Amino acid sequence: MSAEVVERTIRAVALVVNPAAGGGKVGDVADRAQARLESHGIAVTRLSGDSAEDSLALAREAVAGDPGAGVAAVDALVVCGGDGMVSLAARATAHADVPVGIIPAGTGNDLARDYQIPLGDPEAAADVVAAGLVEVVDLGRATPDGREPQVFASVLCAGLDSKVNRRVNEMRVLSGPLRYVIAALLEFPFYRPRRFRMTFDAGLPNEETVETEVLLSAFAITRSYGGDMLIAPDADRSDGLLDVVYVLEVGRTPKLRFARHFSKIFSGRHVGLDGVESRRCRTVRIETPDVVPSDVEAFADGDAVSALPVTVEVLPGAGRILVPGR
Repeated sequence: MSAEVVERTIRAVALVVNPAAGGGKVGDVADRAQARLESHGIAVTRLSGDSAEDSLALAREAVAGDPGAGVAAVDALVVCGGDGMVSLAARATAHADVPVGIIPAGTGNDLARDYQIPLGDPEAAADVVAAGLVEVVDLGRATPDGREPQVFASVLCAGLDSKVNRRVNEMRVLSGPLRYVIAALLEFPFYRPRRFRMTFDAGLPNEETVETEVLLSAFAITRSYGGDMLIAPDADRSDGLLDVVYVLEVGRTPKLRFARHFSKIFSGRHVGLDGVESRRCRTVRIETPDVVPSDVEAFADGDAVSALPVTVEVLPGAGRILVPGR
């Protein structure tokens, strides 16, 4: 499906900064991006919360504006940080007509890669914002049982990959995508696959339940996670569907085989290998029936969502992203 692309005039933006991103060096990146935006004649309001919740509240206020006080909403919400900050912006703007601009300054920067935002060049990323080319895209929504739903912009994972994600978030050494490789090498030998029950498209004519041993699983809007691992290489961010990829585990052989082919995940050539399953759906409920309460966490856009069970669904056309010209 071809994405809808529209042009906008960008006159005023809110720039939300994650001071912890990029090993704490994001301040310089944000300064450079702000200066470039202002050189385009764009008014910049800089925001930085003390926590993710504070930053989300500030972002939502900027998007909503204050009509009673005559304060208009900004033309774009720009974030400086990694995938977690882009996810925060997606939550603040979901179903709104305010686009998200990305100044990459995180560890993996998978969303920036997928949208072809220049990496390591804040001025070039700011130029993308100023150009005002907006792509209409899908978002995802994860709803843990008994908890509030959480919108995400790239990939929700559960299994070995979410275990790796937690270790990456706790690491205080190294930087960039290398963290994911090291974390995977540390977690892989000791991770025990779990039995998953996945109910796809419940209530629809094509409803199906799959129950099997799963090593890792990804439910994707965009193609990559973990610093450009192409876990779902055929994902289309505007087709109204989740791309689901999961690795089966029956005994030890498939796990060892997957280890030998691990490097193929960076090119997407793992899809189609024996033991790697893929499909598309609109919704999926993920449970671990043999372990209650579950010890498997779901992570989305690099941040923890909840332990399973979680219901995941696609929100067609709910997002707006500022992208380079094609």
